[in-house]
Amino acid sequence: MFALWLDKSETAGFFLLLSLVVMALVRWRFPKLAPTLLADATACAFLVPFWGHAQYALILVIFEGMYRRLYWVVLFGIFFSSTALFANYYSFAALTALAALCGLFLGKWEQEHEHWRTLRDTEAGKFYKLENRQYKWAEALPRIERMTAVAERARIAREIHDNAGHEIVSAYISFQTMRQMIDSENSEVLELYDAALERLSSGVEKVRETAHNLQTVTSTGVASLLETCKSYPGCPVDFHTYGDTSKIPVYVWSILEACLNEGLTNVTRHANANYVSVELDVTRHIIRLCIENDGGRKGTGKTGMGLSNLRHRVISIGGSFSVDSDEIFRIICVIPIQEEGNEFIDS
Repeated sequence: MFALWLDKSETAGFFLLLSLVVMALVRWRFPKLAPTLLADATACAFLVPFWGHAQYALILVIFEGMYRRLYWVVLFGIFFSSTALFANYYSFAALTALAALCGLFLGKWEQEHEHWRTLRDTEAGKFYKLENRQYKWAEALPRIERMTAVAERARIAREIHDNAGHEIVSAYISFQTMRQMIDSENSEVLELYDAALERLSSGVEKVRETAHNLQTVTSTGVASLLETCKSYPGCPVDFHTYGDTSKIPVYVWSILEACLNEGLTNVTRHANANYVSVELDVTRHIIRLCIENDGGRKGTGKTGMGLSNLRHRVISIGGSFSVDSDEIFRIICVIPIQEEGNEFIDS
């Protein structure tokens, strides 16, 4: 087209080429302006009487129209070229067909390239999320192990104190009572009895000391959740529990603590809340944790990485995790209680 313009250097041809170049660059920079290609086709058709070679500019319009899949612009160009009487009509038709095919093939190639690029980015995003999720789970495992050890130590301490300790203390009291009832002239028997009673007393003290040492200073279970709520500096947190929390397994406590921490973190980062309410409800079949505040985030329907990871952790043990972001921002975590037989009971 530039060579054809140089042939006679007509003013109409200069402005047509300049406008075509400028508009092509604008469409490459801003793809949403692709429909402006119709303006190029109209300009070419309008300038044919003023510059005869303007008809060939329609070939460029048809090429870009096929490339951008603007077939209605292509039909306009073909209709104009078929109704005009060109001297080299057959050669012009051949060039038009070639331009249309080249634009179609290039557009399909670009479309396929974009498809594979999108697929690559999607798979990379999934891989990143999976890797991040695995990292979070691996990070949570040591905490679960520590909580399991703490819970087991507390259980052993309770068993010693409540069962074995009481039995031993009862026996010790009975022996003390029997000592007053024994009337023996054999001093050796009395000495042996007193020695046995003293050793039993020492054993009782050791049992008490062992049970006391097994108790941990680390808060677990409901105490840990309550401590987290009390130490939250943002606003007052109302914490309520319902049901028998002793039925909650150790690994579930880890998830509940993570949910509470994430919920309070979201309040600090994203909400201007005046109060936060936390409810832990334990029934026969389910555990339900509800965290809500009055600083709801309207129109934010997206959840961050922390909430997404929590959702996957809850779902992985058969539970459900939901977020409601209306006037009251609410996080609800429901986990089924695992009964004997290693099967989850549907709520």
